[in-house]
Amino acid sequence: MTNKIYYPLNDNTGSVQLIQSVGDDTGIVNSARVSFGKRIDSIEDKDKKLIKYLLEHEHGTPFEHNSLSFLIKAPLFVVQQHLRHRISSFNQISARYVEIKEEFYIPQNFRKQSTNNRQASIEGNDLENEKANLIYTESLKVAYSKYQELLSLGVAREQARGLLPHCTYSEYYWTCNLRSLLHFIKLRDHANAQWEIQQYAKAMKEIAKEIFPETFKIIDNN
Repeated sequence: MTNKIYYPLNDNTGSVQLIQSVGDDTGIVNSARVSFGKRIDSIEDKDKKLIKYLLEHEHGTPFEHNSLSFLIKAPLFVVQQHLRHRISSFNQISARYVEIKEEFYIPQNFRKQSTNNRQASIEGNDLENEKANLIYTESLKVAYSKYQELLSLGVAREQARGLLPHCTYSEYYWTCNLRSLLHFIKLRDHANAQWEIQQYAKAMKEIAKEIFPETFKIIDNN
């Protein structure tokens, strides 16, 4: 199991780490061949062909007999997008129980709203990036200072958290099987997905590659 921590947004705050995993490529083959009462201990060429066949013909259940558990730190807007992938288990830090740290995602470069896609952004080379950054960071300072003021007055954390911006970092466990992860990667490591969640999908793919190397070789080659 890899213990490497990935920092998808290159800010040393947002992170993805594998906590535990069950299963490997042989488990995919064994679950597919159980109908014939066969079992392998190592992958051969015929097994790779089987995995390729399963992927190409969308026979998904053999990819479900395993699990991957990730510890993820991401901005709240990424968390909300991630939660849309429901075939998984999810536990998140609670702002009712703990005081939230002053940790915010600040874009290195601001993008422009797409003119022909309401949910997409485009390169903002002609934007005043420094001015946008100043407005953004000043707003974060005000929001967090007011959050602290409410707490100091004795206001409950569950109410004071209402002031926290959508870019506040949160931490959560996400557990899924390989089939769910492949679906997540297919949708989120895609040009139409928001750039930030694309980076998380790429990091999770790199982690999963170490556990299911033959499966991902086939995916990358096709």
